[in-house]
Amino acid sequence: MLIKIENLQKIYQMGKVKVTALNGMNLEIKKNSYTAIMGPSGSGKSTLLHILGCLDTPTQGKYFLDEEEVGGLRRNKLAEIRNKKIGFVFQTFNLLPNMNVLENVELPLLYAGMSKKLRRKRAKKVLDDVGLIKRLKHKPSELSGGERQRTAIARALVNNPAIILADEPTGNLDSVSGNSIMRIFEYLYKQGNTIIVVTHDQHIAQMTDKVIKLSDGKIVN
Repeated sequence: MLIKIENLQKIYQMGKVKVTALNGMNLEIKKNSYTAIMGPSGSGKSTLLHILGCLDTPTQGKYFLDEEEVGGLRRNKLAEIRNKKIGFVFQTFNLLPNMNVLENVELPLLYAGMSKKLRRKRAKKVLDDVGLIKRLKHKPSELSGGERQRTAIARALVNNPAIILADEPTGNLDSVSGNSIMRIFEYLYKQGNTIIVVTHDQHIAQMTDKVIKLSDGKIVN
């Protein structure tokens, strides 16, 4: 099992008020699966994604990633796991504007200490996979929204992560670009990647092989 969470709770202290974002959640996700997380605003989708991506830690409960309990690890260890095992794709792309496409995609490999020759080779390979091999020297401002998101996907893939987490990946795109991005995710899934997508879009959810619906911090389906 790639992901297993047991009795997961996340409580935020907002002044004198405690807000329960996740309330005793249990979940298992297998390797090489394609999962959608759905639910209304405030249902806990983003909190769950942040914990799965080791960007946040649970207040209570256990989180196992690749059979390693990671829920209570320290920040530096969580950062190491994020860099090695998790690829992120955000609605807002999160590309560095002063770097070109190739440099943006190389960045996780730079942090991992890979040599320039190897990281350039690997970055070009994933950019070819997402159809951007001819745009290597372009800055993000010179790309369309769909091209920027494909750059973000390439960056997420470059470390061969165990899991790809996508938060509303088509939210800022027109329908044509959005469909193009979802075809890339489908291709990646068929290549053996594990993908989890947070979405409000029922059409996108129907492309996955499992849908998890949240309400008030709990799984309801």
